[in-house]
Amino acid sequence: MISSSHSAASSAAWIRRGLGFALLSFLTVGGFSPALRAQDAAPAPGGPPANSPAAGGDDRAARRANRTPEAMMARLRTAFGVTDDAEWNVILARLTPIMDLQRSAGGGGFRGGFGGGFAGGRGGNNPEVEALRNAITDNMPDAEIKARLERLREVRKENAAKLEQARADLLAVLTIKQEAVAVMMGLLP
Repeated sequence: MISSSHSAASSAAWIRRGLGFALLSFLTVGGFSPALRAQDAAPAPGGPPANSPAAGGDDRAARRANRTPEAMMARLRTAFGVTDDAEWNVILARLTPIMDLQRSAGGGGFRGGFGGGFAGGRGGNNPEVEALRNAITDNMPDAEIKARLERLREVRKENAAKLEQARADLLAVLTIKQEAVAVMMGLLP
């Protein structure tokens, strides 16, 4: 049986992780920068808005285009207030490992099944998660499930250490304002 203090700590960790991913998701769909949303909605000179049906556009297509990695990075650069390409390249080189590690960690709450992405949720891009998922769905013996669970926990600890170092590397090149933006987006604790 799980102790109540362990359960409370585990619940708090899931809530913090969920809030971080929610903030990052909020940024990726353009919610962070009202100026960017206003810019997207600005009409073309002498015509209807570029993404309106009257201009031959489609709001859904515009939203899909807004979710591309390039569009997300452009919004991130704008949020950080970086105009110099050399500065952006330094930040981007330190930002990419953080985003990769966070993505591989999953953390999709209870979407689609078990918290790590059991049935189409997040976190399925990690081979250890997939191995554990298969052990559960194939109803393997408890000893095999336990071995795969221990391996997943070991990999997560290693990734947590890598993430901590990557965050320290990013923090070393950010201004205080950029640090605050990164914290709000869930890139830094």
